[in-house]
Amino acid sequence: MAAYLPTNQYQLMMKKWSFLFFACCTLRAAAQSDISQLSDEFSDPATLTQWKKFHEAEGFPDKIQALQIADGKLLLEPRASGWYADYQAPFLFKTLSGNFDVRTRIKVSGLQEEHPTIDWSLAGLMVRQPKPTNRETWQPRQENWLFITTGVAEQTNLPVFEVKTTSNSLSNLKLRPAKTGWVELRIIRLEAAFILLARYDGQPWQILERFYRPVMMGPLQVGINAYSCWNAVPPSVKGDPRVFNETVLDIPADLKLEVDYIRYKRPTVDLNQLPGYNPQFAGLLFYTPANLLTDYSISNEAILKLIGE
Repeated sequence: MAAYLPTNQYQLMMKKWSFLFFACCTLRAAAQSDISQLSDEFSDPATLTQWKKFHEAEGFPDKIQALQIADGKLLLEPRASGWYADYQAPFLFKTLSGNFDVRTRIKVSGLQEEHPTIDWSLAGLMVRQPKPTNRETWQPRQENWLFITTGVAEQTNLPVFEVKTTSNSLSNLKLRPAKTGWVELRIIRLEAAFILLARYDGQPWQILERFYRPVMMGPLQVGINAYSCWNAVPPSVKGDPRVFNETVLDIPADLKLEVDYIRYKRPTVDLNQLPGYNPQFAGLLFYTPANLLTDYSISNEAILKLIGE
């Protein structure tokens, strides 16, 4: 590679990867404080003030139709919105650094029906890297996040899970069959690896996706997102993400999210037990536990055994 790149470009590239490798090693070695106090059982309406709202944090209009804690649950109804590329939607979060294991038990339905009757109505767990900009200084191609949600996509009679990763506002998503009713969602971060899981009451965990995101290393926003009604957005609004993000649309959405709890903790994982990991090679660039955790030559069953319940 050095033979084909100008010296200054090659040096810059190596500095970049050396920084990322150093960041990974620093994260692995750093003592990580307890984060269980961030959890919320939603038994007290006063805890709603402990949550940050994305639109307030970055100065955008409020696209939350309804939000409250009642009867031991967080209740959230989004307006027409969507998390995709540079497009934004409601998101409640807490900010944390280091490795984490976050899980929530949720139920997604329509306002009147068992499941949403309007397309692209989903909600779930989201992990997002804060942006250095706000509404006034907004720039495209700066969104970096990932999530696991449940609800309906194009076919409103077909419940799905949606897993999506967005890097510099380029989004890639996958849809998988789901069921209506209560479901537990979980995201584990281990260094640069993000493992997304789901399970229904009484069922074992299922890994839906593993993402390798080495650039998402700083403090991250971790919490609950919700969105609805993407296809009904007028082309004049949908055609420009800045316009979309700054416009509150008066068109009907149809998603009711109930959250039983959200619980944060540090993972208790011995990465030295990771299949194929040999500490004597730990100094090699790209040879990290995170890289192996997202290598599908290691089975989901082996990862499940490693991360536990």
